Amino acid sequence: MAKINQLHLHLISDSTGETVHQYARAGLGQFQDINITEHIWTLVRNKAHIDAVERNLEKNPGVVLFSIVDIEIRQMLEKICNDKGVPSLSILDPVVDLFSTVLGTQTTKKVGAQHKLDTAYFKRMAAVEYAVVHDDGLNIENLHDADMLLVGVSRTSKTPTSMYLGHRGFKVGNYALVPNVPFPIEKLPNKNIFIVGLTTDPKRLMQVRKTRLQHLSDSNNATYADIELITNEIREARKLFTQHNWPVIDVSRRSVEEIAASIIHLHRQWLDDKENV
Repeated sequence: MAKINQLHLHLISDSTGETVHQYARAGLGQFQDINITEHIWTLVRNKAHIDAVERNLEKNPGVVLFSIVDIEIRQMLEKICNDKGVPSLSILDPVVDLFSTVLGTQTTKKVGAQHKLDTAYFKRMAAVEYAVVHDDGLNIENLHDADMLLVGVSRTSKTPTSMYLGHRGFKVGNYALVPNVPFPIEKLPNKNIFIVGLTTDPKRLMQVRKTRLQHLSDSNNATYADIELITNEIREARKLFTQHNWPVIDVSRRSVEEIAASIIHLHRQWLDDKENV
């Protein structure tokens, strides 16, 4: 098979498209140096939508990944792909078939069922709001029911990680360490809260901060991106983490999803240790 480095990827969904997009990202993450052109189709629920997809496939043949519940609409799409020789895959079929076999029941055929407004959904939205209210040291004295607290120097992915964990249903606060300002541990209402220290490579952090200053057109805060001061900040943060025996995660070259996965893993270990005491 001839190797290609360019691909038109058609992501087709009868709902928001989030599921099929995440599935595609996970798969493509295993390949390097591939130029992907995404064609995203959401709320595809009638023949007019399928006709539009067909016209685009004629101009840009490639690969089709889809998540469509309606049998008639799905068959239309599958026929088009078969007739045009376009590789296609219904991404949820394997897991749905497995559950159907194990549970001994048929699916509900409900469009967008994974996005239903159930208790778990509202719990996630409440957790996201919690992350906003307790961002960057805000309301640190009110972390009574927090699942965890992220601590680190400025620009170590604390806020985006907190938001992502919120979407996963965790109530998270974060605190930005400031040079020469002690961490206010006495303000924590829950002294048994799970705390994680976030650190990073000083040179990488310097570049991140320089970019931040350029974005803000801030020329009056040069010390913010000074490599010696940054190195000292990180060193002092490490001392704090060690002093309190907090687990530490190096966020250098890690995506928010990877950072969050590591935190969730450590949090589970922490809970298990508490249960075994």
